[in-house]
Amino acid sequence: MTRASTGAVDLRDLIGAPGLDGLEVLHLAAERSPVRDLALVTDFEDIGAVGPDTVVLLSAAGARGGWMISAALRYAWERRACALIVPEQPFTASVVDLARRLEVSLLTTRGDMTRLAIDAAIRLGTARAESAARVRSAAERLAGSADPAHAVALLSGELDDAAVWIESAGTRTFGSAPEARASAAAKPGVTVAVPLFPRGSGVPRDPGGSGGPSAGASELLIAEVAPAARAFAEQLLADAAPVVRALLLEQQLEATRASLPVIAVTALIGSAPVAVFDPPDPSLVDAAGVPLLEGEYLAVCLVSEEPERMGALVHQLWFLAFPELPLARFDGGWFGFMPAADRDRLTDALQRIERGFVRAAGLPVAGGSSRVHRSRADARTAVREAWLAARVADRGSDTPTGTGEARPFIAFDRIPARLLGRFVPSDLAARLVELLFPRLISDPNRDQLTDAVLAVLACRGSVQAAAARLGLHRNTVQARLQRAGELGIDLSDPELVLPVHLLLTAARRAPETPETSGTSETPA
Repeated sequence: MTRASTGAVDLRDLIGAPGLDGLEVLHLAAERSPVRDLALVTDFEDIGAVGPDTVVLLSAAGARGGWMISAALRYAWERRACALIVPEQPFTASVVDLARRLEVSLLTTRGDMTRLAIDAAIRLGTARAESAARVRSAAERLAGSADPAHAVALLSGELDDAAVWIESAGTRTFGSAPEARASAAAKPGVTVAVPLFPRGSGVPRDPGGSGGPSAGASELLIAEVAPAARAFAEQLLADAAPVVRALLLEQQLEATRASLPVIAVTALIGSAPVAVFDPPDPSLVDAAGVPLLEGEYLAVCLVSEEPERMGALVHQLWFLAFPELPLARFDGGWFGFMPAADRDRLTDALQRIERGFVRAAGLPVAGGSSRVHRSRADARTAVREAWLAARVADRGSDTPTGTGEARPFIAFDRIPARLLGRFVPSDLAARLVELLFPRLISDPNRDQLTDAVLAVLACRGSVQAAAARLGLHRNTVQARLQRAGELGIDLSDPELVLPVHLLLTAARRAPETPETSGTSETPA
């Protein structure tokens, strides 16, 4: 058995090609079946050693009679060969019907099989060269793309308007036109995915998550194509990945440069002292006609417990939605300013942030917005208001909570009273409880005692209502309340009731939102 070098072209590139005129098609399963190998075999059992997408040429010695050809077809089907070529001879209808049922293309030739193998190998090499040239030509056109969205549109056109998109942290960002996605959804296809930032690519990881490829392989270039076009799509996406990666990095670099005047605001929401606030340069967004911090504006803040993983995704989504507005990074999230003179446009923008950012695929991202401000001197206040609102929001969830409907995006002037307790950092509350109530913490029943105290406080001192809420007997709740008093929880002083309630409530949240020891929720 002789084998040709591997390649990836279509079966139609061989059928009817110059020098292969002697081929007669008895059954064609799919003219765009990918061809990777050629194999000339003298015994049909040798077909068991060929690889997928192989054109098998069976010599006369191995094709004596219909039963041998039927056996060869079965071997070809088992090995996922795309076509079987046999010497011309009389065939029964059952042989052709078997090829149809097995979906293996069956062809015959009256010429010499060895000569045909040589001519087919030459044609296959030529077709591979043409395919490679097409890929290189597409890559050259991609190099002139202005942005990732333009590159994705070009790739979609090269793949016969297939759906192409960039996926970041499991969420689709840059995608081809809606008509391409609708066309792809109307017919079955296969998904081809190529990592944009593979390990060992030399691309530096951004530990701060400022839009860099910190997630590594979670950044994917994906296309959904017809099964017959899979081989070409793999080649095209592999060659396009470096270009798309460069465009993403260039875009993120431009976003970083644009946000430099805003980065100084980072310290405004933390504890670092800042003597002077330099407002962002209005020229950054003059081209879009939105003078930053001129007239009415508000601040928007996005926070996440996984900023390193979410960094690239958040920056891509923001750039797609608001390319004219810079987005700054701080320890734990991102913030930016939005013009507020046009209330309708502002409402649409905030709804777009809520739907496309904080509710995207259940991501652990929450958002908040400030009140509308008019003076540049209020920029510090605006950022802090947006940050406080984002802190109390429900991160990345559309599921109603036990205290009401989830609120992943909240305006500062619309924070519900039920969420005010979240202003107490859970990790700090847990440490304070250890210091203020050490005897309670050392008690093995501390969780039951704490739940009893919180239930009584939530029911405004009613032990009966607290017992009903916990599903316990009134005497059990009373005993636990008495035990908590012995361990230092004094509810007799009215001035201590609210602080204890807030402290214990925040401390009980700590196991649900674990954070690294020694860190604070206040961004630096």
